[in-house]
Amino acid sequence: MLSFTHRSNCASTVRWPGRSATVGMVLKVAAAVLAGCPPPTGGLSEFDRGYDDGFAEDERYFEGYDDSWLTEGMGPIRYSGADIPFIDDETYLAGFWDGVYIAYNDGYFVAYRNAFIIGFSEGYDNAYWDDFLTFLANDFHTEYLHGGFSDAYNDGFSEGRVYGAFDFEAGLPFDWEDAFLDWEDLEDGVVDLYFEEIDIGTGEFGDVLLYEYNTDPNTFKSGECARTCSKSGFATLRSVPKQALGFERPLGEARENELSVTPTTSERNERPLRLDTTWLERIQAGSALEKSDYVSPRIR
Repeated sequence: MLSFTHRSNCASTVRWPGRSATVGMVLKVAAAVLAGCPPPTGGLSEFDRGYDDGFAEDERYFEGYDDSWLTEGMGPIRYSGADIPFIDDETYLAGFWDGVYIAYNDGYFVAYRNAFIIGFSEGYDNAYWDDFLTFLANDFHTEYLHGGFSDAYNDGFSEGRVYGAFDFEAGLPFDWEDAFLDWEDLEDGVVDLYFEEIDIGTGEFGDVLLYEYNTDPNTFKSGECARTCSKSGFATLRSVPKQALGFERPLGEARENELSVTPTTSERNERPLRLDTTWLERIQAGSALEKSDYVSPRIR
C-alpha cells in the first residue's frame, strides 16, 4: 500500500513528525527544513554584527562537533549548548551569543549526521544477505538519546539495515549510497520500507530528537529507560537539502585522520563487513549525493 503524508516546517526547532511506516511501503513527502538559524541578511544592525562575529567562531563549532563525537555509550552527555548565555535583546552581545550557539549546534549536528551515515552504510551491509529476515529479527538497537556517535550510529544502522534487506530481496545491486539518497530525499519524499512478516521497518523507533534551541538532551533521558525505550514523541534527525549544507566546515587534517579507518566488522555485531571504503570516504560520498534525473528503484 502506498500512502502520502507531509512533514511540517518550523523555524528555530526542526522537527520531522513521525517516520513510522504503515503496512507496506510508505512514501513520505518531506518539507525541506533548514537546520538552526542562518546568518542574518540585510543591513548590519548591532545584533547582526554580533551574530556574524559569534557565528564565525570556529572554535565553538568544533567544540560542538567534538562533544557529539566524544559522547558514546551510557556515559555523560558532553552537549553543553544549554550553558551558552542567552540574551533576549537586540544588542551586539545578544547577537554574538546567538551566533556562537548556532555555530556550536551546527558542529554537533554535523558530527551526528556523519555518524548516522557511517551507521547507515554498515547496517545496509549487514542486512544485504540471504538471511536478512533472521538478521533483522535478531538485531538489537540500543537507545541513547544523546545525539552522540553511538546514538547516531545506531539510528543510522537501524534505518540502513532495512534498506539492505529490501534491496537483497528485490534483487537490487548492493548500493548503500543509492539507498541513503532515498532515505534522505527531501524533495520528492523519503522512501520508508516495512517488512510485515517480522513487523520491522524504517522509523521503528519513532522520532529522534537530537536537540533543540537552548535545550540540553540530558532532559530527555530518564534512568534505565534510555537503554530500551522508544523514541515516540521526540523529533527526528535534522536534515536539509543538499544545496543548504553550507553549515559544514572543513574538518581539518587531524579529524579526517581519525575518520580514515576501515573496520572489518560493524559496531553492532561481529558479522564481516564487505565495505572497503573508510568512514571518511563514506561521509564524503553521502554528503555529495545529488538527485539529478534519479528515479528510485524502490518505488513500485
